[in-house]
Amino acid sequence: MELSALHELIGKKLAGELSTPEHEVLEAWLAQATAEEQFVYEETIRYWQTPVPPAVSAEDTAAALHRLLAQLDDSATTEHVPQASSRRHVLLTPVAPAPWWRTRVAAAVAALVVAGSAAVGFWRYHHSVNGTDIPLAFEEMTTARGATSKVLLADGTAVWLNADSHLWFPRSFRGGQREVYLDGEAFFDVKPNRQQPFIIHLGQEQVRVLGTSFNIKAYHEDETMETAVVTGKVAFIRAGTESATSPDTVYAVPNQRVVYSKKTEALRRETVNSQDYATWSRGGFVFQATSLADVARALERHYNVQVQFANEELRRCQLTGRFRDQSLREVVSILSLTGTFGFELTNERLLITGPGCAPAALAAPAVHAL
Repeated sequence: MELSALHELIGKKLAGELSTPEHEVLEAWLAQATAEEQFVYEETIRYWQTPVPPAVSAEDTAAALHRLLAQLDDSATTEHVPQASSRRHVLLTPVAPAPWWRTRVAAAVAALVVAGSAAVGFWRYHHSVNGTDIPLAFEEMTTARGATSKVLLADGTAVWLNADSHLWFPRSFRGGQREVYLDGEAFFDVKPNRQQPFIIHLGQEQVRVLGTSFNIKAYHEDETMETAVVTGKVAFIRAGTESATSPDTVYAVPNQRVVYSKKTEALRRETVNSQDYATWSRGGFVFQATSLADVARALERHYNVQVQFANEELRRCQLTGRFRDQSLREVVSILSLTGTFGFELTNERLLITGPGCAPAALAAPAVHAL
């Protein structure tokens, strides 16, 4: 939805001409609007909407304009607003040249009177989520901790969304590219279309593909972003910065993973078993020399539990293991068999205990659950 389309919806709302689908779109925008945007919207409603009749008449609009101009500049010359005739036109006759801002306000109101489909242009085209500007009209799919979901996009692309994740997408893809926004983790099976590349925005970074399947992990609170390719080819495009020491774009093919460090702004490509990175979509876990800190984050999201460390040195320990369809207690019990840590588990909290890992013994033996 372009900015002009948003203005049209607000204008129809004021004129009482909003259809049910249009009302749903406007309500979705209002639910995501900033405090400033909501304030401007409410002020517009207060000045230009009358409850009965539902349509905003020319007489009401002229009177509202007169009141607004009086409040904006008490010292300005009084303007004469005559009674509207039965032909429902409004004549505004200033007795002195109007300030530039009066002209703009009057033009906005005149457009509403004539067409019934315009509104003052104070709203932005995007809203910000964790520093990312997302189009106002995009729909949002959210998964809570302890849950996963699947969404089928308008072009036939399937997306599996991991726990504690958010995906923003349009109802239909128009123009030269297909764009979505992700905060969290998702597995994409993108419908091929060489004339319309598929772009996943990850904050300032993005992943660009034509038609392929791959996993992306990009939680805004994590220190890294990564994508692992199952089929096809993807390009991880980092926002260019002078301090970065690696190329701005890194390509990956099947069984390759690209990892981006938010701290160092560096990109690296690794050889992996890419199927491991889609295991979560089938109810499993794969940890490959994974820090206990990252293991804890995965357990928090998957099982909706708070994980705490009795000793911060434990965060550096590394674990390797595979799990499928097991309870939290089973997973933690098996991992603890490595002797790396102990634990205390209640309904609401998992406490990791132990002395921590020395640098020479960070990596623990691998464990596997059948």
